[in-house]
Amino acid sequence: MGGPRLEVIKFGVYVFFPVGVMLYFGGPGFYDQYVKGIKFWPDYNTTYKPPTTSEEIKASLEKMKAEREERWRQNMRAKQALKDQAESQQ
Repeated sequence: MGGPRLEVIKFGVYVFFPVGVMLYFGGPGFYDQYVKGIKFWPDYNTTYKPPTTSEEIKASLEKMKAEREERWRQNMRAKQALKDQAESQQ
């Protein structure tokens, strides 16, 4: 269909295109300009540290339980307020 010249050109593209992309994106200039300023990892002091001792685990569970109960109470208050509002409109 295309002949041997076309096959040589296709082969050249197949070989040299990935090499050229690798040279461009893998070069130090590209790294310095686009990649070096990006923070990939968060600051260690701001990350979550799971509890390690049994006391810390118990305290964490109590805190989560209290937060869950408070969210439940707020939800129940909001439902009651909506119910009262609906009754007052009738």
